[in-house]
Amino acid sequence: MRLGVISDIHGNLVALETALADLEAAQPDIVWCLGDLAAFGPRPVECIHRLREAREAFGKQKFHVIGGNNDRYM
Repeated sequence: MRLGVISDIHGNLVALETALADLEAAQPDIVWCLGDLAAFGPRPVECIHRLREAREAFGKQKFHVIGGNNDRYM
């Protein structure tokens, strides 16, 4: 099984787009987003919207998102 993992995006849309492009190229069997999505970065709302789009594209059964510590603080 090939596992894709992204985490600690912190509102950095450019880095998120790069990570998602790598995931699409790798075609993992399952993807985990380990949280810390929005806090501190310049484009937090766009990152959350983009992750929702990615989850739809990969499939909800294949793309899982859990909250990080900064997500809980927000």
